[in-house]
Amino acid sequence: MTRAFWLVALTAAPALSGCGGVPAMVLGGLGSAGSLYTAVDRIAEAASPFIATACAEYEKGRAAADAAVAAGAVSVADAGKVTAIESFGDAACAQPPAGDPLSTAIWLGQLAGQITTLTVPAR
Repeated sequence: MTRAFWLVALTAAPALSGCGGVPAMVLGGLGSAGSLYTAVDRIAEAASPFIATACAEYEKGRAAADAAVAAGAVSVADAGKVTAIESFGDAACAQPPAGDPLSTAIWLGQLAGQITTLTVPAR
């Protein structure tokens, strides 16, 4: 292996520690992976359940927001914002973007949080 490969692998290890079992599985196979691209593919394969979980949570938030909008509990301006945000979440769940699945899952969680914030009455 090249020195640059190991430098990238060791630098990325702490950043991946938040992925649960993903780093141990992936980093354990880095020596036999042969390339950084193979390692990235393994990370994506191991982390893909994050998108499914995030989409399920997003759908719950979306359903609650849609119910609030349908009940008239949300201003017209906020209802338009909810619709715009939902267009991004719907597209991402229908066809997740290529790249880092964990980042996509986090982004979907942020979208769910935004529509929840817009549709929950202020106290």
